[in-house]
Amino acid sequence: MRTRILVTVLATFIGAVSAHAGLINGGFETGDLTGWTTFTTANGTLGAAGGGVVLFDTDGDGAAGNSARFRVGELRYTHPIFEGGGIYQDVTLGTGALVISAEIASWTPWGNWDGGLFELLFDGSVVDSHDFGPILIESVERASLLASFDVTAGAHEIRLRMTRPWREGDTTPLQFVDNVSLRGAAVDSVSLAEPEPPTEQMPEPGSITLLGLGLLGLARARRRRRP
Repeated sequence: MRTRILVTVLATFIGAVSAHAGLINGGFETGDLTGWTTFTTANGTLGAAGGGVVLFDTDGDGAAGNSARFRVGELRYTHPIFEGGGIYQDVTLGTGALVISAEIASWTPWGNWDGGLFELLFDGSVVDSHDFGPILIESVERASLLASFDVTAGAHEIRLRMTRPWREGDTTPLQFVDNVSLRGAAVDSVSLAEPEPPTEQMPEPGSITLLGLGLLGLARARRRRRP
């Protein structure tokens, strides 16, 4: 019984943490893109490195952590138009303030005139962006995306889009994303509204007594029937 109670308590705790986080796999802790869906623009590509998760110091804290890696640009070169793709995820939120943040980075061993344009979208609208512009040889450029606003309760989409004017192959800069997070009242209210899992009900003392008497009666009846 103690084991069942412990499992119930752990399930309640884990469910609350997941709801509070607001996102599945926001830090790519699973080592892949579980919870996320990749996409490309009309003439865009995520590159051969696109859609993978690798160890990289995206936030600049000196320690490499799991980060989503991409190499975006035009799939077929036409003229300098920003193309690429990214990842998105649907979330359920309550009513109130929402803060969205993400750590981003761009790196190349060759140098390039544009490390990539990163855009943070909420329900299809850009709420923050950062264009790394020219990036030097063996340089890592880092930044953060951050947006804060009020939302209504219901289903919403969080999307990260990365684009560049063209793609040169292996010399094209790599783009990294890590620590995508949601916080605020819109997330907290969902956590509080989560229904608690049902717990196993213990029989009342009177029910236990009746059950015991019934089993005792059956045992006596069986003994009487024996020849």
